[in-house]
Amino acid sequence: MSHWDVFNGDADGICALHQMRLAQPRAGTLVTGVKRDIALLQRVPARAGDTVTVLDVSLDRNRDSLLALLARGVEIEYIDHHFAGELPVHPGLRLTIDPAGDTCTSLLVDRHLAVGIARGP
Repeated sequence: MSHWDVFNGDADGICALHQMRLAQPRAGTLVTGVKRDIALLQRVPARAGDTVTVLDVSLDRNRDSLLALLARGVEIEYIDHHFAGELPVHPGLRLTIDPAGDTCTSLLVDRHLAVGIARGP
């Protein structure tokens, strides 16, 4: 089993990843790009049983690649603040999406981690 961390290469994406890995250390392959290079999921060659964390990357712009990964049996945690369009429902997909103008992915990760800490292991 392999893991990929896919994140936008701007400050929000980098900080969101840093927050996640400080709270939940995990070795994995990093997939990123410059600020406007957001079609990142097509670069992930994950297979059944693999996992992917996606941070600060538009679901709407990566929908086809996301659905292809899910169809291959990849489990995906997706946290983002960009417009997502219709949210897919799949047992292998955990979404935290909030396109409100007063938030960013790092804030969503902070909330996500606080909930996880409140619940315990």
